[in-house]
Amino acid sequence: MASSSSLFYLFVFSFLSVLIISKSQISGSLNGLVFPVFKDLPTGQYVAQIRLGDSPQPVKLVVDLAGSILWFDCSSGPSSSRSLISGSSSGCLKAKAGNVKVSSSSRGDAKDCELLVRNGAVGITARGELFSDVMSFGSVTSPGTVDLLFACAPPWLLRGLARGARGVMGLGRAQISLPSQLAVVTNERRRLTVYLSPLDGVVSTSSVEEVFGVAASRSLVYTPLLTGSSGDYVINVKSIRVNGEKHSVDGPLAAELSTVVPYTMLESSIYAVLVEAYAKAATEATPVAPVAPFELCFKSEVDLPAVDLALQSEMVRWRIQGKNLMVDVGGGVRCLGILDGGSSRVNPIVMGGLQLEGLILDFDLGNSMMGFGQRRTHSDTASL
Repeated sequence: MASSSSLFYLFVFSFLSVLIISKSQISGSLNGLVFPVFKDLPTGQYVAQIRLGDSPQPVKLVVDLAGSILWFDCSSGPSSSRSLISGSSSGCLKAKAGNVKVSSSSRGDAKDCELLVRNGAVGITARGELFSDVMSFGSVTSPGTVDLLFACAPPWLLRGLARGARGVMGLGRAQISLPSQLAVVTNERRRLTVYLSPLDGVVSTSSVEEVFGVAASRSLVYTPLLTGSSGDYVINVKSIRVNGEKHSVDGPLAAELSTVVPYTMLESSIYAVLVEAYAKAATEATPVAPVAPFELCFKSEVDLPAVDLALQSEMVRWRIQGKNLMVDVGGGVRCLGILDGGSSRVNPIVMGGLQLEGLILDFDLGNSMMGFGQRRTHSDTASL
């Protein structure tokens, strides 16, 4: 039976809809869309929903910062306005430019646009087909629509996703990702605002100022986004500090931000340094037996040490502490919410959802910068 808190989350989310932020008074124009997001507690994933075509039910999608495209299982929600994209179309060319592997294949007398789509939560891929349909947003009194490209994928690709999710909302840097497509419609600079929370999270293609206000926008600290062929959002980490003490790692380290990984993962050698340093720094806590999947656990009535990541300089730091760092596993035991990611990672650091919660993230793709800062209304989240 579902807990009362889970039922409350679902009740509130069922009444949330995609919001529109208008651009001056020009009919049909917009600065961006705001998608409410809630956390699926069993998986630690974050879920948004969209309305596509003439289907009466919204499509629930797992939010993937690194996803190159929006994809879902189209078999469970038919739409008469859905149209197949040909392999020679501009939409298919955009998919190719977005580093999605695409091929044209014959089906009868027509050629469709086939591509590989990825479930980043469990690391599996499948062949899908590129389609277009109308996405609806706004309210009954102020409706709006926009044509959207997406991929239809087989049902088995949903393995490991949050219950009820029918696919993935790809928010990466590819030309066919949701932020990129909406930027073309609005003729605005590509940007993405993300705020993760168990209940009142937000994903938006509007600016931080439009979503959270001027004060929140001015409080952000910015760091460069690394450029490359990948659609991931990656920043540099120069050093790691535990309780203010700097520890030896071979920096700079590439740190990828992920919304499909629940906890931060470190390359094994970096993890070993961090765990040893943290165990020594937590002098006022009592070590206890590990609780899977965590390896370092304590019983403590006092605050445990913070971890600081120095970014482009030692003066720019991302502080991780409190509920963003320690996981309450019950019985008065709290465990370090950072895991050993193995020795063969593409990026040595993957920042997981727990460490991103409570922070406003501003991905300014036009300038290849990322802003981050605490949402001041939440006192129990990470701080700078």
